[in-house]
Amino acid sequence: MSTAFLALFTADLQAQEWAEAESAALGTITLQVNGASTAPVTGYLAGSSAGATKTDTPLHLTPQSVSVVTADEVRDRAALTLGDAVKYTPGFTSPSRSFARATDRFRIRGFDVEAGTGGLLRDGMRLQVNSYDGTQEPFGLERVDVVRGAASVLYGQLSPGGMVNAVSKRPTETPFHELGVEVGTHGRRQITGDFSNRLSETLSYRVTVLARESDTETNYVNDDRLYFAPSLTWAPTEDTSLTVLGFWQNSKTRFPAPLPYGIIEGIGSGPFILDRGTFIGEPGYDHMESDMMALGYEFSHRFANDMRLSVKSRYYESDLDWRYLMAQTGAAAVANVMNTGILARQYSDRHDRARGVTHDMNLSFGFTTGALSHEVLVGYDFQKTRFNSDNFRAAAPSIDLNDPVYGVTFSINRDPARNRGSETDITQHGVYLQDQIRFDERWNVLVGLRHDWVEQTFSYKALAGTHERKSERTTWRAGLVYEGENGLSPYISFSQSFFPVAVSEYTEAVNFEPMLGEQFEIGLRYQPPGSNMMFSASLYDLTQDNVVARNLAGDLTQIGQRRAKGFELEARGDLTDALSMTASYAYTDARITRSEDAAEIGRRSEDTPYHQAALWLKWDLAQMGVEGLTIGTGVRFKGDTRASGIPREILGHTLVDLLVRYEVRENFDLSLNATNLFDKDYADCDYTTCRYGDGREVTLTARHRW
Repeated sequence: MSTAFLALFTADLQAQEWAEAESAALGTITLQVNGASTAPVTGYLAGSSAGATKTDTPLHLTPQSVSVVTADEVRDRAALTLGDAVKYTPGFTSPSRSFARATDRFRIRGFDVEAGTGGLLRDGMRLQVNSYDGTQEPFGLERVDVVRGAASVLYGQLSPGGMVNAVSKRPTETPFHELGVEVGTHGRRQITGDFSNRLSETLSYRVTVLARESDTETNYVNDDRLYFAPSLTWAPTEDTSLTVLGFWQNSKTRFPAPLPYGIIEGIGSGPFILDRGTFIGEPGYDHMESDMMALGYEFSHRFANDMRLSVKSRYYESDLDWRYLMAQTGAAAVANVMNTGILARQYSDRHDRARGVTHDMNLSFGFTTGALSHEVLVGYDFQKTRFNSDNFRAAAPSIDLNDPVYGVTFSINRDPARNRGSETDITQHGVYLQDQIRFDERWNVLVGLRHDWVEQTFSYKALAGTHERKSERTTWRAGLVYEGENGLSPYISFSQSFFPVAVSEYTEAVNFEPMLGEQFEIGLRYQPPGSNMMFSASLYDLTQDNVVARNLAGDLTQIGQRRAKGFELEARGDLTDALSMTASYAYTDARITRSEDAAEIGRRSEDTPYHQAALWLKWDLAQMGVEGLTIGTGVRFKGDTRASGIPREILGHTLVDLLVRYEVRENFDLSLNATNLFDKDYADCDYTTCRYGDGREVTLTARHRW
């Protein structure tokens, strides 16, 4: 923690390259009032979100698809991962928990959204540096905003699929205390605590803690975690507040190595099929432990003329040590394991370190010009990240998966000349302008403009030399919403995204343009007057240009294009006083539409179904005379998908989830949760490899509040 504190609040610089980062991130300190977009929400329907606008904007006035998952939903479905928390939202796919224990990696509208694409945020700023930095703990979140589609105008480099913004729990206005104890399948044992109260009239705190020890359905793979997140708010007046937020997290598991599709049940056709509980590594060697921490502040002040100044900064670092055995992927090795069950292995021996400073400051103010009412946001943001990795890989002894015997020994060659690791530094500056215009009482216009400058420096550990690339891009957006008296709010919008071509992937001396995404979307939201229910529908056309690929001659070109078209439906809130609902449907047609390789054209995006649907219902049975009993049930359908290296479709699946909660007495309840209730077998596949989906998991939680 001391390292982060110094990085945020002092000028004790240890390296010249970080001087500019810390000066920009920490040079100004102002105050931030916690708005509706960060406050606790009761139930499943959030009325507003800052995810798409950086202002507390009502959802029905936001001209872009946004889903808000509240802490009540996270609790009701006993979400173990960030993917669990948002898996009922439309157009969203995530891998099974086996992989999600190692990384938060998603697809939205057919495009990758993860730390590596800038699409994972915490409190409105980029958090992680690399895909495997760590995972965000759902218990530490007040809500999760999922913004679908191009959204770079306010956030800079992003995947065109959108972003996932996790909002931290922070001090509450009223005292709150909660203790929870959980047990479950695979020896799961977990304790949670969440405490908030006032220290004085102007000072309040919150502390969120979690400790878990657990095995999983895969032999020798554990799922242990420690999480500690303190926060402190100082609010001397109604117009001024400072919130300091931090967390530390330690996670221990083993990496779920990808498996050749030919040995996966329901996909492989060879004589050998791997049981989903079989571990392909070595218990004495495989190890994955990460420490991640962050410390930051949010400050804001509202002036007498209603002008609001907001500034926030955060320092982040992680340390990951992971070793695992994986399948050799040569054609002969894959054919051999499919026919005999003898798996040729190789080791991967890695140590990754990451750190980053992020900063965002903006000024918002309102004025009128004739019949037009303006709410203007002008801002500057900055991020500087460093990722340093050591990575060694070589052949390891084979294993007979018909009857695995563990305990073989082998040596690790850490010769610097064989180091596959690298170091990457990225610096981004951005300035943005947004105007939310209202006229004629019902019409709302949103326009935005941004310019980014990005510098990348990359070097391989085993090779001399450094590769550099500079990029800049202007992006813009525009949207129109009509707010009807009957609760209907139709909208239309255009938005852009950009993402610099990574030097780490393409080190040739080519002046690549950033990849540019563009989205056209029309939609409709409906909130029946006087209800706590919102229905949404959207139709979109999303394109990413300047995709880099090698042509038939082996040269890099930038003519590639990916495109997604789709239709989404969503419903959230309370149908009645006793019945709450979350429902979604998505039709997604995502594929490669331009390439020099004719065989690629028309290829569908990895692990993206045409059809996807989810329904979660929760009944409070008190109105039926059963006091204290709540029943929840969910159904998730994922249609057939394609993986580019697998010659057949990956069959879809339907999973059922369950909640039974009983209030034993006031402020004390017991909850029984089950995911994949009927223990359905399925797999998630990318390119030529797959991972089994998680089978049935059952947990029992006792929770006391006071």
